[in-house]
Amino acid sequence: MSAQERIKPHAGGVLGEVRAEQWLTERGYEILARNFVSPGAEIDLIAQGSGCIVFVEVKLRTDSRGGRGREAVTPAKQRRICGGALYYLMKNGLMNRQARFDVIEIQGDRVTHIENAFPYQGPAF
Repeated sequence: MSAQERIKPHAGGVLGEVRAEQWLTERGYEILARNFVSPGAEIDLIAQGSGCIVFVEVKLRTDSRGGRGREAVTPAKQRRICGGALYYLMKNGLMNRQARFDVIEIQGDRVTHIENAFPYQGPAF
């Protein structure tokens, strides 16, 4: 069993988030929040870049048996993230800012950044 296979799920998630944060900052994004918690949702990373606020879900996979990370971002998960994003924007007076929802998949050394991975799903604002 490799060291990566022995990583506990929560610890693996933290490692994935650290790698995703590095990936984003190396590409000019500013990290605004990590593990932002709102009623009913947790958003892994919130960044600013490309002229908008980016809400990022990070998925780390140690192998391909569980499918791709993006497949774990179900419609229900997307709705929770969107609700958390709306809460963040309202709380921080950013309702006039453009926003998008990205997924970053990490498997081994490979990082895949999926911009606009899903549309906003929630109440109109």
